[in-house]
Amino acid sequence: MPTKEQPKAPKKQSVSAFKNAKKLEAQKQRAEEIAFREKQAAENEAAYQAREEYAKELSEDHVNLIRLKQGIISEDDPAFAKQETKKHYTLFQKISNWFYHAKWWLGIAAFCVLLGGFLIYDMVTRVDPDMRILVLSGNSYLTAQEPKLCEIAQSAAEDVNDDEKVIVTTISIPLVKEIMDGASAAAQSYHTQMTVQLQSAMCMLVLADSKADECLTESENFFVDLEPLFPEYDFVSGHRAYVNDTNFAQLLGITEPLTEGTYFALRKPTENMDTLEENQAAYDQAHQVLSEILRLIANEKGAS
Repeated sequence: MPTKEQPKAPKKQSVSAFKNAKKLEAQKQRAEEIAFREKQAAENEAAYQAREEYAKELSEDHVNLIRLKQGIISEDDPAFAKQETKKHYTLFQKISNWFYHAKWWLGIAAFCVLLGGFLIYDMVTRVDPDMRILVLSGNSYLTAQEPKLCEIAQSAAEDVNDDEKVIVTTISIPLVKEIMDGASAAAQSYHTQMTVQLQSAMCMLVLADSKADECLTESENFFVDLEPLFPEYDFVSGHRAYVNDTNFAQLLGITEPLTEGTYFALRKPTENMDTLEENQAAYDQAHQVLSEILRLIANEKGAS
């Protein structure tokens, strides 16, 4: 006897996980759009109300001014009383307002930071020379060859600041009467530089000429007598070692003649802005360098 066929169960519609996720994402975007539009509408409404309120205040102020001119009301009328309203700022407005009011202090602080950074950088990178030579001449050919002069001096100088290198530099002042007697800012600067150099232990070795002597009064009081120190050289006289008639120009690579009366001199080690010990140490270094320069000049002179 045939069996009765059981009815088939309806197939359940399967929905993929991708479709579910897509549907949820669409719902989320829709909710965000609705929230954004509601927020925008609220902001627009608030802005509209603020404009309406402001326009209303302007209208009332205009009416009150007209009434004041007509004598209907006086300045003591409550309509002119200032009402303080608390204004609400956004975070961006608060930050902008703070920067606006603190801009001067921020500028000063920034300047101090930059200045401090520059001073620290200068202190770390600055090269402290072991010796300086004071060049008092307006001869441009001579001053142009100051690097060569420093090179010669470095061959005889010592590392007195213990930085494992010997460095000699120059300080050049065009000590010419026509310039120094002027009233220009440059002349005042040169006078200040001269005062500083002669009151410190910076430059114990001096290279000058006869034109500089016109500005150096009583130079014998602060220059050392070189004749007892270098009796073997005929171009040494008093406190000057004259080099203009020697091969000193050729040593420096100068083809033009030096100014008449160009000479080296040593400053006396006396206590001034620096201690006597500092001046004596600088003098000993300068004496050693001058000895080498004069020796080179004498050798060149003998060979010529």
